[in-house]
Amino acid sequence: MPEPRAVPSDIREAELLLHDSGPAGFAEPWQAEAFACAIQLSRQGLFSWAEWVEVFSAEIKAHPAAPGESSNAAYFRQWLAALETIIGLKGAASPAEIDARQDAWRQAYLNTPHGLPVELRNAGRLPNGTGQHRHDHHHDGGDDDHRGQAPKPVAVSPAVRK
Repeated sequence: MPEPRAVPSDIREAELLLHDSGPAGFAEPWQAEAFACAIQLSRQGLFSWAEWVEVFSAEIKAHPAAPGESSNAAYFRQWLAALETIIGLKGAASPAEIDARQDAWRQAYLNTPHGLPVELRNAGRLPNGTGQHRHDHHHDGGDDDHRGQAPKPVAVSPAVRK
């Protein structure tokens, strides 16, 4: 999506945006997935679309685009934050559960060789299924022999939590 769209006022409008844009209309796959997730959770009755619009609009107002952040990046950062908020408000997942799942995806990313799709099942595995801790990415500090240490966090989003 070259320019972010306004908050879809009803679920049918949101569905049309998703279908009209298709996967190529989103800058990154996670954006389409987050967009579709909000639509599906509303369809399934976790929240009404009016509730979604209220939470998403509040997120936009509370956390506008940061200096240097593209409007598209801000839109989807806000969309994801609103999704996490409404899921918490509805008791579908606690903030701790959301954080644990984000950490699992981060670990899966770290354990996936470059060029392969990141899959959640890789969260608990060492890269390539070997018994050795091998990296295809870089860490700060320059010391590649850091066995036994927890991996350093990877920035996967410019989102900021408070």
